[in-house]
Amino acid sequence: MPQFDHDGASLHYEIRGEGPPLLLIAGIASDGASWGPLLPLLPGRQLILIDNRGSGQSKVAGPIEVDQMAGDCAALLDHLGLEAVDVVGHSLGGTIGLMLASDHPGRVKRLVTMTSGSISAASRVLFHDMARLYFTMVPEDWFRLLFQWLFSDPFFADEANVSAAAAASTGYAFRQSPGDFARQVAAIDRVGSLDLSRVACPVLAISAERDLLAPERAVAELHRAVPDLRYATIAGAAHSVHWERPAEVAAAINGFLS
Repeated sequence: MPQFDHDGASLHYEIRGEGPPLLLIAGIASDGASWGPLLPLLPGRQLILIDNRGSGQSKVAGPIEVDQMAGDCAALLDHLGLEAVDVVGHSLGGTIGLMLASDHPGRVKRLVTMTSGSISAASRVLFHDMARLYFTMVPEDWFRLLFQWLFSDPFFADEANVSAAAAASTGYAFRQSPGDFARQVAAIDRVGSLDLSRVACPVLAISAERDLLAPERAVAELHRAVPDLRYATIAGAAHSVHWERPAEVAAAINGFLS
């Protein structure tokens, strides 16, 4: 179980495959396991999966900050003896990737963000409500509510599929606790404006056509100051774009990184 210590946290990571290194940064309420559908579609790469502080098998006491998560990624590269790598981040993970590229510009060769956008007032209320409800609800019901913001209509066409997904999320051995979800939500609240003009690497910002949390306009707003930027939109998908359209997402990533 690979672990390393940084800035008061014990951080878990995993490495899969061989080849040029690619760091994968998960979003809120997620850890390295969230990349499952995409991993087989990124061949010829050394895939580095980190559990952000407040998720998975990473452990830390007290408040957490998003800039600490970016620092954790830089520290992991130091721990592995890697100078610069390609990076893919989903949702909050994309914001962490942008912060990593801004604060440590020599560490990121190319960056792909997936459904990472500016957070609207409505989304902030949603996150706070979900954090509050997680302490009071049956976990299966909480995940069923969360899925409404992560997936598009076809996911909900079969009730058995929804129930099975909620049960699997609830039963996951390293499921994020209500307290850790609340700490990550609080960390997002404290993120100030990012100076993305300092991002020196090429960036691909992937949007999802049916994303309610980070619609295309929010993705554009977050990335507008990035100097070397291109966009891609995945049709028919919602926020968990790599679960709904893994082949299309992998094609975009592989094309950009190659």
